Amino acid sequence: MALKYKFERAEKIISKLSPDELRMLEKICKEIQVAEEKLFKAAEEILKRCEDVCEGLCCRNTQLDSIISLWDFIYLLTLENSMRGRISECLQEENIFYSSDCIFLENGTGPCLFPPAARPEVCITTFCSDEKTIKKEINLVKLKFIKLSWFILLRKPRALKHFLSGIFKGKE
Repeated sequence: MALKYKFERAEKIISKLSPDELRMLEKICKEIQVAEEKLFKAAEEILKRCEDVCEGLCCRNTQLDSIISLWDFIYLLTLENSMRGRISECLQEENIFYSSDCIFLENGTGPCLFPPAARPEVCITTFCSDEKTIKKEINLVKLKFIKLSWFILLRKPRALKHFLSGIFKGKE
């Protein structure tokens, strides 16, 4: 799946939510945001080392489609709806066939376009150095993203059926 498809799918999913479902989604996304804030605070020293030593190497020569998921776009569009236009503009730069630098870097070099406490799951839970001291915070962010995915998948049985059929398609 290309990022543009995931982004459009996220927009469609959000637009079809009932007011109650939307409130629940916002609650889950705020839980993720709080978990990300805790992770950023706990990882301050590690992030400083990332900036000073690696200089954002993890954002270079990447295959973004394997890093940013549908759930990330649902999360970002729910929390940072004002960024919809900027995200859409960046998606015009997507290269789906080759690795490239992250399209969500300001001016192509950084810093990240997304606010510190509203970033895609893999971007915020992956570090190039020892992460044992922040394992609890990383796991909490991941757990909250799992909660988001299950909320979306289980809100309608046909959505779950579609998801599961995609997983097992071609495996016989």
